[in-house]
Amino acid sequence: MSDVRWSADAKKRLEKVPFFVRPFVRKRAETEARARGMGEVTTELLDELKSKEHRGG
Repeated sequence: MSDVRWSADAKKRLEKVPFFVRPFVRKRAETEARARGMGEVTTELLDELKSKEHRGG
């Protein structure tokens, strides 16, 4: 369904996320990637989103 790919490293990182949070993380990352015109979710994007969440942004 998604038109956004996941890099191999980003997929591995997503697998480490608790299963009950995973759908939220996946949707958030794919939405952000689309908004930025990115064709792929990367670990760099995941790091940035995680950092924003911890800052309350």
